[in-house]
Amino acid sequence: MVCLISAITAQVKTSPIKKTSTNLTDSKGVRIGLWWITTPERMGEDGFTEFGHYDNGSKTGRWYKMDGENNLVSIESYKDNVLNGESKYFEKGKLTCIGHYRGINERNKFDTIVVVNPQNGYEFIKALPAENSTQRHGSWKYYDPQTGKLVKEEEYQVDNLIYHKDYIAAGIDSMAYQNYIKKLPHNRRIKTKPSKSLSYLNN
Repeated sequence: MVCLISAITAQVKTSPIKKTSTNLTDSKGVRIGLWWITTPERMGEDGFTEFGHYDNGSKTGRWYKMDGENNLVSIESYKDNVLNGESKYFEKGKLTCIGHYRGINERNKFDTIVVVNPQNGYEFIKALPAENSTQRHGSWKYYDPQTGKLVKEEEYQVDNLIYHKDYIAAGIDSMAYQNYIKKLPHNRRIKTKPSKSLSYLNN
């Protein structure tokens, strides 16, 4: 994992990105292709850079976020402009969490999702309002960024916690660690659409 992060960071620093190939819009002003977005520090929130692809104005595929020191913050997966699939979160470039989202199709009033009853293993279909946008759905694993050891594991079904297990080793302040978990990027916000306050800069 460390080698992968180093390779991504090195590529970001050294790969030439032509201004003509990024931050493009079509004739209607809809974002398309590769976008490189820089958000400056604002109201106590750290500045960051993110990049990924737009398909007809919607975020799609993997989006990478880096802090002001070019440390990897997150790798999130999008479909139709909402978080969907595996996402990874980092602290100073070191892995802290791997989790899974299920994006809700906003084009319809309701979307359906298969849910498994944890008590008997039976599957059933649940209808969800589209305004929910995205739900935690599947496994979430938390790691100590210094040692790389698994410290907590959770399982979600459409944002409902159905399984939890702590692996916190002796000597670690569990309350302090829970407070640390709450401050990770995926627990602070779920952002599904670009804010109008963002500054879009070509690099």
